[in-house]
Amino acid sequence: MSSSRILPRLIIILGCAVIGAIIGIALQALLITKTAPEFCSIAKLVAGGQLEFNDSITWREQQQDFYGTIIETVESAEMSRRALERVKALNPDIDVSDVSIRAVQSKGSAIINIIATGSEPKYTKHFLDALLDEFISFRQSIREQAQGQVLQRFLQAVVAKQKDMEDSMEKLVKVRARVKTADTVSAKSEQERLAARLISQRNQRDDLRLELKTMEENDAARAPLQTRLRALESEIQGIESDMQRLEQDLFELRTATEKAELDKGAYDKLFEKVEGIQSIFNTSADYVAVQERATPAFENVEDMQRSIAVGAGGGGLLGALVGLILSFLILQAPKPPQIPTAI
Repeated sequence: MSSSRILPRLIIILGCAVIGAIIGIALQALLITKTAPEFCSIAKLVAGGQLEFNDSITWREQQQDFYGTIIETVESAEMSRRALERVKALNPDIDVSDVSIRAVQSKGSAIINIIATGSEPKYTKHFLDALLDEFISFRQSIREQAQGQVLQRFLQAVVAKQKDMEDSMEKLVKVRARVKTADTVSAKSEQERLAARLISQRNQRDDLRLELKTMEENDAARAPLQTRLRALESEIQGIESDMQRLEQDLFELRTATEKAELDKGAYDKLFEKVEGIQSIFNTSADYVAVQERATPAFENVEDMQRSIAVGAGGGGLLGALVGLILSFLILQAPKPPQIPTAI
């Protein structure tokens, strides 16, 4: 292509691009003037989660889930509805207008920026403050509800264990009141005394039996010995009965004591577990707090500048394309026939 064609083509393309950019700017300016101004207010939340550091992937996934849940909750229609009701309750004289909410996490930090955009600056700021208060209140109620459900289950178990412990202790008291030797030392002492007495009486009985065998049936001294033998046998039966009763009483006492200690240990252990759960809830690192409340609403000038830039760029590109087409049509058109020069 000759240089005589390049320069005109560039002039046409640039001219059309400039005209297109001017038209785009004019259209965007006209659109902006007809559009109601928008005002923005910004607030900040700081969030921290109690995470399991099994590995880096799990940690990052839990982080994203935690922050994603916060962002989704803040942007939800339910939070906007609650904020609207709160603004109406606290500021009944203020005019209500539409406000859009957008939450964005600052890259590489635990800061979540909440941007409220509305047509009225005062209402936009009040709405964002109300949204912050409703979100914190909602989150606190969720935590308390979850804590209450967990503690309720454990408290029911604690009450049941306490009832078992009280029943066991009451039974132990009754057994101790009925059993004469209510402690191990006294029981062993009584068993040793009865055992020694039983051995002594059995020895005397055996001696008498042996002595009676050596005596004649008609011996006059035989009668008192038989009387004494019957008395010894009766006493031996009494001692054996006392030892059997003592053994039974000790068995009941030992069983009741072990049951009471076991139930008390289970109750104490479960009670400590409930206290530990309560402490975990109170000191949990899972928190969301307001770092900065809503700023005074300012006009969204940045969007106006962006709109004008988009209009200028789009118009310029469209104009350049039109100029390119025109340059081809104009510069490649056939030349008009020339009149022959007179000879």
